[in-house]
Amino acid sequence: MARLYEMCNDIDSEDLLKDREELTEGEKDKMMKNFEAGKKKFAKRNKRAGRIAGFVAAAAVAALVIVPNTSAKAAYAMSQIPILGDVIRAVTIREYNYDSERFQAEIKEVQLEVNKNGEDGGENPAMDQSVATINEDIDEMTNRLIEQFEEQAAAGESYGGIYMDHEVVTDTDTWFTLKIDVAEVAGSGSQYQYYYHIDKTTGEIASLKDLFKEGADYVTPVSENIRKQMKERMAQDENLTYWADEDSEFGFGFEHIKEDQNFYLNHKGQLVICFDEYEVAPGYMGLVEFVIEDEAVADILK
Repeated sequence: MARLYEMCNDIDSEDLLKDREELTEGEKDKMMKNFEAGKKKFAKRNKRAGRIAGFVAAAAVAALVIVPNTSAKAAYAMSQIPILGDVIRAVTIREYNYDSERFQAEIKEVQLEVNKNGEDGGENPAMDQSVATINEDIDEMTNRLIEQFEEQAAAGESYGGIYMDHEVVTDTDTWFTLKIDVAEVAGSGSQYQYYYHIDKTTGEIASLKDLFKEGADYVTPVSENIRKQMKERMAQDENLTYWADEDSEFGFGFEHIKEDQNFYLNHKGQLVICFDEYEVAPGYMGLVEFVIEDEAVADILK
């Protein structure tokens, strides 16, 4: 299994915001009001398990609902079974807040802790190492986001905001998933996600490939199914736009998923592939998800 889930270190906020549509002054004012509304909405969400209201302040504000995320159907089935193994806790260790007329920030840094369960409370070096690796990644990402925001606020130009929070979306006897949401505002808006998965049976950090049989080509069938769904959706609704073909009018298009693409399993145990804003569609489409058809991956799933 993968030793390191590298999403945090691979994404640079500045890169995500380049080449975006510029907002008018009126839209910027509305954007900051929406930023405040998004914070209030999230505060209400904190009492609800398994759901999170995100926001992104751009031309429009998108809300998203997250379903429990697991790595295999067996793990999903375990969700109602009392946890007998090691318990991984997500603890907020730092909060960074900033509020001015033009700039706002709400950042909560999470770190994972392992509570040994059972009478022996035995050591699990692999689990400890996985938790340490994830914590290091999160700390580096948090520091980078704060530094970038402070530079932006010090310059005092335009408007800006940063929001970051987390949720444990799965914690069963066999599987643990932590999800982090980030929303940025800097002339335009961007919302994106990070997922960290730990297979409790091994203590290892896991990724999308661990859903499938060893050596299986999952990228091709999953990508083909997504491209098929893109075209079907656009044919049914002219208001939807996806970059489905390389020879599209945009001059570029969706080729294939990343090997470590964001994912979760829905309540039916189906694989859902998640894309950040601007990853496979224009910004107005927001965060995009595709439920992969069962027959597309039935032969290669574990």
